[in-house]
Amino acid sequence: MTGFDASLLYLETEQQPLVVGGIICLDVSGLHGGYSFERFRTEVARRVKQIPELRRKIYDSPLNLGRPAWVEEYHLDVTDHVRCVVVDEPGDERAVFEACGRLGSRPLDRSRPLWEIWVLEGLAESHTVAVYFRAHHAILDGATSTEILRTFGAAGRDPSPRDLEPVRVEAGGTNLLRLVAGGLWDFSVRRPLTLSRLVPEALTLPFTLRRSTAGGKSADAEPGEAGQVRPPNSRPFTAPRTRFNATVTPRRSVWGASLDLEAMKEIKDAHEVTVNDVFLTVVGGGLRRYLRMHEDLPEKPLIAVVPVSTRGDGQTQGHNRVTVLFASLGTDIEDPLSRLQAVAARTSRGKKQTSSGMRPGFIQDLATLTPATTVSLFMRLYGDFRLADMHPVIHNLIVSNIPGPREQVEFLGARVTHLYPMGPLMHGSGLSVTAMSLGGSLDVGFNACEHLVPDVDLFADGVRESMDRLLELTRARASGEPGAR
Repeated sequence: MTGFDASLLYLETEQQPLVVGGIICLDVSGLHGGYSFERFRTEVARRVKQIPELRRKIYDSPLNLGRPAWVEEYHLDVTDHVRCVVVDEPGDERAVFEACGRLGSRPLDRSRPLWEIWVLEGLAESHTVAVYFRAHHAILDGATSTEILRTFGAAGRDPSPRDLEPVRVEAGGTNLLRLVAGGLWDFSVRRPLTLSRLVPEALTLPFTLRRSTAGGKSADAEPGEAGQVRPPNSRPFTAPRTRFNATVTPRRSVWGASLDLEAMKEIKDAHEVTVNDVFLTVVGGGLRRYLRMHEDLPEKPLIAVVPVSTRGDGQTQGHNRVTVLFASLGTDIEDPLSRLQAVAARTSRGKKQTSSGMRPGFIQDLATLTPATTVSLFMRLYGDFRLADMHPVIHNLIVSNIPGPREQVEFLGARVTHLYPMGPLMHGSGLSVTAMSLGGSLDVGFNACEHLVPDVDLFADGVRESMDRLLELTRARASGEPGAR
């Protein structure tokens, strides 16, 4: 287990379960032989044999000075992981999302592989079921989730050699002596070597980041409305506090929405920006509408943490290889077109800062030094004493855009109509927005702490309205209509 994957286990508490996943809507009308839950679960059992990530469980000992290990569960019983529930009447999308919110509040059993699948039946639309897939963030990131989706979608394919290989255990297997010996080596040799490399890098990092964004005011700041000059960069601990920047509870409120991907590309081409710039702008517009409705819109722009994958080709060690980008969402800008240009400019500078400043493996190396007991105790105290309510806000929310499959997707032979990914929540950041492209749409999953954001559906409506308005203004400007800049 890598240090970063282990740190995600250490950071988890009862209040802060670090579980990710997605809600998959299926059209089962074309299934050969028809749909039944028993047949569905049998097929899941067959596919799990092809997915190493879903066969792993945690192995550790109090005598281990190093990180826990992943070991293979040789007698995995899918009945412990795949269950069925009937949603409340009338079986509409609200019933589905409310059921997923209740299921998303459940902790995962650490004595088993850290995943579960809930099949939701009783939907109003005929020949339709929903699947809620949940997994611990330590075994699942965006790239891994896409690979797992492909495996579940590859009907009848022969397993690859990687699928059938035994799970490799970094600390040496389930043998206690080998685990302890591996932990001792990690503690006495690997960590000191990592520390010797990180200390000088950490000391020079602030200067490196400052140098990477150095420049004049004209290059690093853009004029705002009414002539004011906005801050040139988005940095941690500078975000304004909102209603969802507080200590989270385990209870979840989830929703999903679909945006027209071709329309987003039309906006991208018209303004010479990226699809991700458009997505961040639309999310910012949705937040602006939602917070204004609650009379909670701050003057400063909200700041999102945007995970950036650093996984290269052929990299299989560890499930999470990321760095992060702090991105302004332009919630301080009323005009959508001006917001888009500001978000694009700030995000471009942020990418330059990230690429020229922090080494891609810096976060992973830093995580290898994480002391498990200390971090776990600190996180429990952090939540119990509600410290996230007291210190400056690090960031407002997590926003992630995962590249999805371009081709038509199936899940165990059934056509996938929508897939709403769900990101993690942390103390101080009780809202996450995660998107994945699927065919001609961008499916967006909204995951929130129910205590902080009980009406996440209203935020999702605001994002859709923000998208419609941005597209309307873009087309108006292209046609030369007055009032469109």
